[in-house]
Amino acid sequence: MSTERLAPAALLIATVAVSFSAIFIRLANADAAVIVWVRMAMTLALLAPWLGRDIRRGALPRKRGDGALIGLSGVCLAAHFLTWTASLRYTSVASSILLVSLHPLLVAVLGRRLLGEAVSFRLAAGIGLALAGTAVTCAGDVRLGSRALAGDVLALAGAVTFTGYLLVGRTVRPRYGAVGYSGLVYAVVAAIALTVAAAGGGPVLPSARAALACAGLAVVCTILGHTIFNWTLRHLRAAVVSVAFLGEPPVTVALAVLILSQSPPSTALAGGAVILGGVALALSDRPPSPAEVPAMAAAE
Repeated sequence: MSTERLAPAALLIATVAVSFSAIFIRLANADAAVIVWVRMAMTLALLAPWLGRDIRRGALPRKRGDGALIGLSGVCLAAHFLTWTASLRYTSVASSILLVSLHPLLVAVLGRRLLGEAVSFRLAAGIGLALAGTAVTCAGDVRLGSRALAGDVLALAGAVTFTGYLLVGRTVRPRYGAVGYSGLVYAVVAAIALTVAAAGGGPVLPSARAALACAGLAVVCTILGHTIFNWTLRHLRAAVVSVAFLGEPPVTVALAVLILSQSPPSTALAGGAVILGGVALALSDRPPSPAEVPAMAAAE
């Protein structure tokens, strides 16, 4: 099968796989930093044979600038995992996954601005819809208390940091092997999360239950989800990859109902529909050039 045909199929697999993330995190019932570092450590262990292959082939950063970009990508991904994972302890699965799903809109907006292009009416309308949906979702959670609202803020922070990860990754990823790049980024994430866990003063090692959930996160969500997702960034535009993640919220909400017996708040359903509609509208207006390519790529 050609790469052109394989990339969309791989993107579909990745989308379904990452939809299980919130479920495994809730089942782990552990500190966010512990979940993140154990998940990344397990992922690195699983990727070790392929990472060694990429090292032997020299498919690793050889320029100082690329090393810095990969480090920055790891910092962004670590911040995403830590904030979004923590959000699930405070707010509903539905609210968390819907708010973090704002990242495709941010990719589109920042990509346009970095290219110096004007924001079109359709993109502006999509932004307005997404913001309205966010307000509806958060307003509903305000009635549930400050704890739920704190979770919403963490989920929004996860959206912002994941946007940074997407844009930086699109810049440096095409020059290196998929596993070589992912392995280095995951190592940075694991180191940061382990440091945060140790600094927190709580248990650093997971319980048996949390370890099992982290194994699910590593195999299903990271290997079949994020690692394949990294590969698709080489063959598909970042905005296209982000659009595929619009399928994640409905799948995740359905899984939460089936596995966690957690029905989504009515405001999350209403706000979520508006958010996804706004994101879809914004991304349907694509410029002829790849708007997601950041300015730092052109400066090299």
